[in-house]
Amino acid sequence: MYSDSMKINAALPIYAIILSILLFFLQHISLLPPQAKSIDSPPEVFSAERAYETLKHLLQENKPHPVGSDLNKVIKDRLIDELKKLDIQYEVQKTWACASRYAGCAEVENLIGIIPGKTNAPYLALMAHYDSVPMAPGAGDDGAGVVAILEAARVLKLEAPYDHPIMLLLTDAEENGLIGAEAFFNQHSLAKEVGAVLNIEGSGTAGGSMVFRTSDKNELLIKSLSHDHDHAYGFSLANEIFKRMPNDTDFSVAMRANIPGMDFAFVGERNHYHTPNDNVENLDIRTIQHHGENILSASRDLLSKDWNNFGDKYVYLGGTYGFWSQWKSSNSLIALILSTLVLITALIRSKIKLQRLTVGFILSPVTLATTIFSGFLGFYLLSIFSGNVISWPGIDWPYRLLLIGSTSIGLLVGCAISRKFLQELEVIYGTWFFWTLLTLIVTLFLPDAANLFILPLVFGSLILLISNYVKNQYRLTFLLLTLVVALPSTLGLIFSLEQSQGYKLVLAVLPFAGLYAILISPFLFSINMKTTFSIAGGATLVALIAGSILNLYTEKRPQHVNIHFYENLDSKESFIHLSGNYKNVAASDPEPLIEPLASYVDVADTKAIASYAPEYQFRYWADSTSSEWIGPSIEVEEKIKNLNSIAVRLKSNRDASRLILLLPEVSKLQSFNIGSQEIKVTPSNRGAYKGYYLIYLNGIYDKQVDLILNFENYTQEIDGYLLDVSTELPEHLDELYQARSGIFSPVHRGDQAILIKTIKI
Repeated sequence: MYSDSMKINAALPIYAIILSILLFFLQHISLLPPQAKSIDSPPEVFSAERAYETLKHLLQENKPHPVGSDLNKVIKDRLIDELKKLDIQYEVQKTWACASRYAGCAEVENLIGIIPGKTNAPYLALMAHYDSVPMAPGAGDDGAGVVAILEAARVLKLEAPYDHPIMLLLTDAEENGLIGAEAFFNQHSLAKEVGAVLNIEGSGTAGGSMVFRTSDKNELLIKSLSHDHDHAYGFSLANEIFKRMPNDTDFSVAMRANIPGMDFAFVGERNHYHTPNDNVENLDIRTIQHHGENILSASRDLLSKDWNNFGDKYVYLGGTYGFWSQWKSSNSLIALILSTLVLITALIRSKIKLQRLTVGFILSPVTLATTIFSGFLGFYLLSIFSGNVISWPGIDWPYRLLLIGSTSIGLLVGCAISRKFLQELEVIYGTWFFWTLLTLIVTLFLPDAANLFILPLVFGSLILLISNYVKNQYRLTFLLLTLVVALPSTLGLIFSLEQSQGYKLVLAVLPFAGLYAILISPFLFSINMKTTFSIAGGATLVALIAGSILNLYTEKRPQHVNIHFYENLDSKESFIHLSGNYKNVAASDPEPLIEPLASYVDVADTKAIASYAPEYQFRYWADSTSSEWIGPSIEVEEKIKNLNSIAVRLKSNRDASRLILLLPEVSKLQSFNIGSQEIKVTPSNRGAYKGYYLIYLNGIYDKQVDLILNFENYTQEIDGYLLDVSTELPEHLDELYQARSGIFSPVHRGDQAILIKTIKI
């Protein structure tokens, strides 16, 4: 019997590794979006193929359509035609509006479609934005959301009327600061009649459509999504992540208006986000299907419910091998207490000494720390050897191998330390008591993430209790079951985090690898450390070498590089600057250029090339020649309100898309009026615009823009700057523009030709 037990324990590491691999792939497969329904599906069924045909029609030019552009207007007209085909009443809200975070404004054209209900109860608003950034056709962000709403509206109209009316809210200028949503929720009379919002977003071209954010009182919302939905997907953890990120969606405007709802998005192939690769051809049609099933499941249930009470705050987890779980947030603490009692009972029956348990408890964070540190060290070494860590490499196997190899080294170090002092069972119990402490901390301070820890704790404590009734020789093998529910909350999150955060934020991934490491560590005690260290070390070395010498950029996942052209119209100086996801300034240079682009600029020295920011040093610059373009103009119309307010008219004389007015902090600008809005201003405190009041006007082109500038005390002439910004580059940069192709791509606001002119007001 003793011999059989030894054999089983010797094979335990193999069982643990094989089980982990199988569970990981099972978890990954369960999170894939559903298969697209065909164009011939019954009318009452959401068909991604039907929606995809609509998207191809809307985006047939395959070009960007930012706010104010001619193509933006064309797509708006095509959307109106789609609403007419569906026999949906609509109106166009055309107005000036501004962002809430900064003084960025645009004249927007929101589309508002109405499907009447049985009563005048509050509307359910289905919201997406139809504009794009200046560099992307916007198939994923947010064309997929727009056509998913249109196809869902077709189905819902067949079934209407529901108790509640439905509003289709297709906003403009989301990419410029949620301006279209600000216009609707702050200016339109129907905004006060919206009772709930489902916002549909995209950040890439593939992946499951997940509910990643909800309003606080979300019980009714979450139950409506999950009640009849086989593919409900999301982590309330994302609520906690999103609070700490600079990203935003139109849903934020609805939340500020105290309107409950849910925010859906996908994050696969995020290298394509805000780039020319965000096109119809690259979009995964299954993602549209997932969008549609989310909308229909939630809408059908919500439209028949009473909205006087949206219930309590719920946490949700739709990522445990495809199974959805949800419960009242306050119940997390109850589940924690009950699980702790079960765990204590299991400990008592196990007869493990308290002293040995304490050592196991202490060694658990040691393994967690060695795993995280080893993984971080691996990517830090990569950044030194290669000069860069790519967020989403085109050839990703070196990065994935490095992640596996480096964290495995840390796991093995922790395992080697633990087995010097304790037996497997003692470490297992110590680990689960440490997990209990982590659960308590998360439940108290990050309640939306508590379910990631609660579910493994509930099942783990029960398995530990049952294991006391299993024969000794099979006990450790039986305890492998503790990994089953724990893997989706730890290792199973890594692929999603890799997609959404990228490897530059590898520190967001490593804690989850570390958490799984402490759980699997005691099952690896009998592993041959020397051999396994050699394998993990060899894999890490291969990954470091490959990641350092291979060009990991591809046309599918290119390096993001924008071409910026600066021309000072006063001094007649011109420069070019190459920049990517991050500003390449003297203090930080995380995106080293590769050839052939590196030959076009000075990669060693820095220079202040923006006259309004003489202390702001740019890297990757070169002298250039004049564009011969005519600069923007500003006319002072009149002084009003006791001479402290001045009416001005701004115009781009080359039909540029954006104008930026910079006034120094000493001017004491208090606010400005545009359209019917008065916007308060504060000076910028960072970046090249530090020390200036910034008024950012989007979608200008051939418009003349009238502003009233309101000063605290206008006593003397004010010096400032007027910037005229377009995505069209001067012809003399054609060679550079052609070189920036293939494995290079613009991103976000993209290429910019910036004419700088001093002004006096």
